[in-house]
Amino acid sequence: MGELSGKGIKKILVVGAGAVGGYFGAALFRAGADVTFLVRANTFEAISRTGLNILSPLGDFLIYPPLIQEVSEIRAVDLIIMAVKCNDVAAVLKQIAPLLEGGAVLLTLQNGVGTEAQVLAAYKNKDCVVAGVAFITARRDQLGVIVHSRRGSISLGELSGEKSQRAIAIHALLTKAGIDCRLTTNIRRAKWEKLCWNATFNPLSVVMDHPISLILDSPSLLQVVRDGILEVIAVAAAEGISIDPKIIENTITVSYDLKEYYTSMYEDFRNGKESEIEYLNGDLVRRGKDHGVPTPVNQMLYALVKGLEMKRVLNAVAS
Repeated sequence: MGELSGKGIKKILVVGAGAVGGYFGAALFRAGADVTFLVRANTFEAISRTGLNILSPLGDFLIYPPLIQEVSEIRAVDLIIMAVKCNDVAAVLKQIAPLLEGGAVLLTLQNGVGTEAQVLAAYKNKDCVVAGVAFITARRDQLGVIVHSRRGSISLGELSGEKSQRAIAIHALLTKAGIDCRLTTNIRRAKWEKLCWNATFNPLSVVMDHPISLILDSPSLLQVVRDGILEVIAVAAAEGISIDPKIIENTITVSYDLKEYYTSMYEDFRNGKESEIEYLNGDLVRRGKDHGVPTPVNQMLYALVKGLEMKRVLNAVAS
């Protein structure tokens, strides 16, 4: 297993400066970590001009971190934090390949349960990945401006379940920066547990065109949530991941604190971006088929969001 330097993590590359990468990367930079952001041209221009601005109930702050647009602009790093949407992972993996070949460790913070396998496949099972799950209520208000509402924690761990030196080092780094971080020996289950929320509330918010309060106030929609989570639990079990059924009501209960929240999938859809539906419900449905596990609720949610995306394209062409 590739390990980080015994002297700890010195240089960090954060890929993406949206809600997740922008918030956690800025927290690391403010704490004194050597952080560089890999961003697109428009984000580069905006942050270069006005900085990366974090608006948060915990305190607003503004930073001017180092920025690059190409991996060739940086020689080597110890840690890469990949904070892009699932749709962008394949392109990013090609970009950062030289850094991983040079010994960098990759921390994944994507939704869904498939990113780590994608990384291992891209790098021919090179043991370079530590899996992570981000829990944060935030959105990018505009380029270089992140509005953080609540939460801001990360769970991370080795896919093998061991507490490796590199996982311990990443945990220590994030904790030192004031980020609520948990080192877990079952990160696979943590990712599936987050999928319980993402595969239900995300697509429903798009279909209903409303914050999740509408779901929480509707007994019939809450039943869709319950049935959808039951399918997640069943597919996870087929893959050897045991999830306590209590997560169904727990998922609903914790959502009341987010009642007026627009989900990330809704924000993407509203802004004309490609959603992560393929990597959430689509992936779950395909896994269910592989294992012979029926997933009718998730199939329905997948089809509805895909249909709305198709409708948007047709409307754009017609106009």
